Amino acid sequence: MKKSILTITLMTMVLSTFAQLPFTFDLGLMAGINSNQINTSNATINNINYTNFTSPGKSGFDFGVFARLGGKRLYLQPELLYCQQKGQSSNALVTQDLNIKAIQVPVLLGFKLINLKVASLRAFTGPSMSYVLTSSNIKMNLPNFDPKNFKNNIWNWQLGAGVDILKFTFDVRYQWGLSNTSDGTLNNVGFVNKVNSVTFSIGFKFI
Repeated sequence: MKKSILTITLMTMVLSTFAQLPFTFDLGLMAGINSNQINTSNATINNINYTNFTSPGKSGFDFGVFARLGGKRLYLQPELLYCQQKGQSSNALVTQDLNIKAIQVPVLLGFKLINLKVASLRAFTGPSMSYVLTSSNIKMNLPNFDPKNFKNNIWNWQLGAGVDILKFTFDVRYQWGLSNTSDGTLNNVGFVNKVNSVTFSIGFKFI
């Protein structure tokens, strides 16, 4: 709840600032690939202590629409994306595979470091909320775990840079997991996970 209030307050302040600036508007499509790593917290289940998790990178993808509102330098970029993130964490005793399918809504504040007529160089940051779809699941080589053991909403923070060339956009961004994607309990085997990811994307502004 506190994160939601903070995000709404931040968005209100940003929109108030943009109301005072020369206005531009872009609308486009974007798609990207992501590489994900899981941060798995230690857990003790049935007197077994699970530690020393490793997390190899796993790839996923996203696609959707974006809008860009602002002035010559400062802009706001809300996005609506379908996102699939895959990840794995394991130790000597257990392996878990995550397949997260979500509707993701980043709201990014950006600044054009270089702004030329045919190209620009940008930096941006902002929060992202993911609504986890029911098709998401966890696979684990332990009995009694819940394959639907996900939170409904996941909060993340993004930081990145991008280049615009004519109507094409190219972005790279890093995403930190602010909230857990899943929580385990003694009665419902699972671990506490957060997912960090790097995304490379390309977009096209048709407006």
